[in-house]
Amino acid sequence: MTLQIVGESLCEAVDLHSGEHVLDIAAGNGNATLAAARRFTEVTSTDYVPELLERAKARATAEGLTVNFQVADAEALDFPDGTFDVALSTFGIMFTADHDRAAQEMQRVVRKGGRMGMANWTPESFIGQLFKTIGRHVPPRPALAHPRSGGHAPGWTSISGHRRMTSRPPARPSSSAIVRRSTGWRSSEPGTARR
Repeated sequence: MTLQIVGESLCEAVDLHSGEHVLDIAAGNGNATLAAARRFTEVTSTDYVPELLERAKARATAEGLTVNFQVADAEALDFPDGTFDVALSTFGIMFTADHDRAAQEMQRVVRKGGRMGMANWTPESFIGQLFKTIGRHVPPRPALAHPRSGGHAPGWTSISGHRRMTSRPPARPSSSAIVRRSTGWRSSEPGTARR
């Protein structure tokens, strides 16, 4: 249930509008995909695991939502530059081997003036601490970025429970939404989106 709420919160944070072309990168079983489709956007949902996309497709069908599903590698997206108005990733890009490459691909496929939003586990969160504990016993291969780094690429900012951009208190600092606009930055925690 928590992951579904994060997908909804991320869609609120990026301020989706009906008719926009949205790409959900490393979508898994589609929490952000479905949240975007419920807002009457034209969604393309991608993941490199076909079985996860099949689950997302079944969920979309059950809700009567129209979504384009496509197997894709977050580090090498098969879309022309500037194809989408918005790109999203909820707990997806943070698990890629090369965070910088995935962030560059995300930026590349979004049109000038478009928006990008990510929700990642923060290092201070329960999941972040779990990754830290596991990492002490089973470190990642040297060529891989650790998911605990949260997919932070140069120029991206995030906010956790230590800094808030709104006056409403967060439920818990378990994850952060990262939103990038071509005209500036806006970050918010799930549930504390501001417009």
